[in-house]
Amino acid sequence: MATTLAGRKLRFAQSIAIQVLIPVVVIGLLALTSMLVSLLVTLNTQHDAEAINIAGSMRMQSYRIAVQIQQSVQGSVSMSQLGDLLAEEQRTFSEKLYQSSIARVAGQSTEENLKHAYNHVVDNWESHMVPVLMSLMSGQSLSKEMLSTASQNYLTHVTEHVRDIDQLVLSIQQNTEDKIELLGMYEGLGIFLSFLVLVYIVMRADQNLVRPLKDLVRAAEHTSVGDFSYRTYYEGVNEIGLLCSTFNDMSASLARHYRKLEDMVDEKTSQLKRSNQMLDFLYTTTQRLSEGIVSREKITDIITDLKRLTGIPQLSLCLTNEANADTYDLILPAGEQHDCLIRDCVNCFMRPDSGHQTKGELSFLIEDSNDKFGFLYVNTGCHLELESWQVRLIDAVVEHLASAMALQYREGLNRRLMLFEERSIIARELHDSLAQSLSYMKMQVARLMRLFDRQAPEEQVREGLADLQQGLNAAYKHLRELLTTFRLKLDAPSLYHALKATVDEFDRQSENLDVLLDYGLGHCPLSPNEDIHVLQIIREAMTNALKHSQGKRIELRCERGADNSAIFRVIDNGIGITANPQKEYHYGLSTMEERAALLHGTLDIRAGEVGGTEVVLSFVPEVFS
Repeated sequence: MATTLAGRKLRFAQSIAIQVLIPVVVIGLLALTSMLVSLLVTLNTQHDAEAINIAGSMRMQSYRIAVQIQQSVQGSVSMSQLGDLLAEEQRTFSEKLYQSSIARVAGQSTEENLKHAYNHVVDNWESHMVPVLMSLMSGQSLSKEMLSTASQNYLTHVTEHVRDIDQLVLSIQQNTEDKIELLGMYEGLGIFLSFLVLVYIVMRADQNLVRPLKDLVRAAEHTSVGDFSYRTYYEGVNEIGLLCSTFNDMSASLARHYRKLEDMVDEKTSQLKRSNQMLDFLYTTTQRLSEGIVSREKITDIITDLKRLTGIPQLSLCLTNEANADTYDLILPAGEQHDCLIRDCVNCFMRPDSGHQTKGELSFLIEDSNDKFGFLYVNTGCHLELESWQVRLIDAVVEHLASAMALQYREGLNRRLMLFEERSIIARELHDSLAQSLSYMKMQVARLMRLFDRQAPEEQVREGLADLQQGLNAAYKHLRELLTTFRLKLDAPSLYHALKATVDEFDRQSENLDVLLDYGLGHCPLSPNEDIHVLQIIREAMTNALKHSQGKRIELRCERGADNSAIFRVIDNGIGITANPQKEYHYGLSTMEERAALLHGTLDIRAGEVGGTEVVLSFVPEVFS
């Protein structure tokens, strides 16, 4: 506590305000002292000039008395007049000598010479001059000789008397000059001391104010350009010293905060760079998985890039070819390809459900809502937990893999189902057309063989051969129709373009028949399976209209129903449909009905409102069901 108080006192004593205030007070005191001395000297010399003037008049009055006495001797002035004149002169001279400024100056002065000169004048006046004047003022009738003697006696003492008055005047003058000289000394001393104080103020201001402020300005200039290493040198225990110390502390604090901000910026930049790398990696991964099948090479490239980006020492991907299988295929990053040494996928420690994983080991299951396709095993190698961004990135990759493999698995299932459906249709077509035709021809061949065995007439043999030829022609025709149907491909980018190509194809095949398309489905996406079935049904309907309607126009209308259903109408202006069209169109209508059933829709074949035939296919697409 005492140290703190001493420090405060020291700081107060060394304060710049105090250091400036003290010289200013000293200068003020010097100025006040000088003014006071000037005032005192002025007051003390106030009556000196008057005393000198009065002394001069006393000298002249002494000579005037001598002149009056001389005039009396000469007879110009009578004795009575002389007495009155001398009495007035004595009174006046006495007033000047005892009651004027001369007496005050001599009485107040500390100079012995002045006092001695004044006393000498008084003694001479009282001892020599006054008795002579008294004898002349007695009023007695003096003889001319006595008057001449008195005049001679006065003139004898008046010279010494005047000399004493001159000495008094000189003493008063010297006293006044001494006062003025003392005033000049005081003024000179005040000026000298003021100059010293001013020099002290300038030196202290330069040392404690100007130079530190210049140093502070330089420090501020360095700080303004981001250089926080500059430090001020001044360490005085005063306001500028406190300001410099505070500025140094502020610079050090700013340097720390600046470095901290730079570290934060570097960290954020690193995070942004890593985020950009993650986004680029996820984009590349999505592209790889969306282009074609999910091959082993693509997956190897993905986990290689994942290992490089995350910096994880060990990554192992175990995948199965079928969903929910227990036999996995080990896929490692590039450069680490080797066979699995465990060879027991059911009890493998890398499985998510093994329960043998330690800190630093983690398995990510690759699955969708229904199926499991494997897992991704991660081992940090140092028993360290994964960072949050690593976990998020691995989760995203696992989700992409799961989605791609699930999509590929379901596409495989759909392709198998479509293949099975097409094979069933082909089998039914072959059974309902070629198989029956071949069965019929087989029966005809057996009949012909019996006719040859019985040596039947030639007419019966020719009739059997004609039936066999007719059956062969019908079978060949059915085969051509089936080949045309089975070779159909959907090369167009959309259903509209496929229908447009079909309409243009039929329009080119018929010279006297106009085939038109009115497409009003709008945005109604169909699956590839639905596109194939719709196109097959429409082609079959248009083929039947082209062969059997005998009309001049076929119109294909595509529109949306009230319940999001897709409606396709094939309308012709021909002779109309018969009561039993199955025989006429052979097996095409049954195939069309089967395809409509596969679409979970309806197929309606009816007569048109103004003649002709109308084939209407209606179903709800899978995207709306």
